[in-house]
Amino acid sequence: MTAVETLPEVTTPVLPAEGWADWVLTTLGRTLDASVLQAMRLVVDATLMPRAEDLSALRASASPFISGELWSEPRRFFDFGDELVLPVEVHGRERRGLRGGVVISRAFVTTYRPHPSIVGLVSSDLSPRDQILVDHWTHGPERPRATVVALHGFSMGYPLIDAFALFASQCFHAGLDVALITLPFHGPRTPANARFSGEHFAIPHVARLNEAVRQAIYEIQLVVNWLRDHVDAPVGLLGLSLGGYLAALMADLRADLDFVIPMVPPVCIGDLAWRFFTNSRHYRNVEEAAFTQEELRAAYRVHSPLTFPLAVEKERVLILAGRGDQIVPPDHPHTLWRHWGEPAIFWFSGSHLAPFRRGRLCAAVLDHIERCT
Repeated sequence: MTAVETLPEVTTPVLPAEGWADWVLTTLGRTLDASVLQAMRLVVDATLMPRAEDLSALRASASPFISGELWSEPRRFFDFGDELVLPVEVHGRERRGLRGGVVISRAFVTTYRPHPSIVGLVSSDLSPRDQILVDHWTHGPERPRATVVALHGFSMGYPLIDAFALFASQCFHAGLDVALITLPFHGPRTPANARFSGEHFAIPHVARLNEAVRQAIYEIQLVVNWLRDHVDAPVGLLGLSLGGYLAALMADLRADLDFVIPMVPPVCIGDLAWRFFTNSRHYRNVEEAAFTQEELRAAYRVHSPLTFPLAVEKERVLILAGRGDQIVPPDHPHTLWRHWGEPAIFWFSGSHLAPFRRGRLCAAVLDHIERCT
């Protein structure tokens, strides 16, 4: 697996024309996203943006990722990928019944440890030893057609919300089991000193964010391995936004996934971070910001889906992208599509926060899984 030395530029797509009614929906979605994005910028500026006095430590946190072993061989950051990572213990309890099955709340105990290169850069309280939480929708003794491992977006992590956003009910009634993973630092796994779900995942400290991505990939690998051992059925990924980013990275790192569906996936954290830095009030009077755009792209290159070639067969991939998305601009899924050799892609009307015509979107998901399984 050969990593690219420099990430490809995130490029703007030229999309085919859509009908008038769909154009109206896309315009509405774009307007909603833009309004929420402005509010997000205010919240990020108030809660997450580093102050001028923190910039030297922020630069130091990037050092293991912009030179040395992890720069020349970024695959080593995921050095557990060639091992069969499994839980030490698994606890489960029936949470509620479903027509034709049951939802089981599972907790996986692991032996995860941070990558040695960032020990000392990441404080122990930001590398939690909590359990992996999974809401597992199962068909009981019946064999499912497949299991969908569902990965939520940033600031989500609560099963009722995640289940709606990730089509859990529709997938289940189509004969699929669904495993909704709560990602590190989200939902019930949010640390007590965090102000909102996901804050400690996306905090603007390079080593800490990179470590959070690594931990999430480890946990996804572990759950996939456990499902393969305990459920005699294909296993694949459906990820939304941050979950789409992780699903896309998994498609680069692991060839045996039966299907991978990244939905509105970002592909370059550095480019997204740059958007917030350039709009931050904290840097308007500072001569030198923490990083240039290229330095940010380099700092997070170690886990960009654009860093590695696609490992999964191209026919097993479906990218879902919003025409009017302002949170993760269409440039990102389009660039991933090009990087992966132009697999199937579905452009839906609406935006990141308003994916209109969800029926069409869900049908595309189910049709793709059926073709792959």
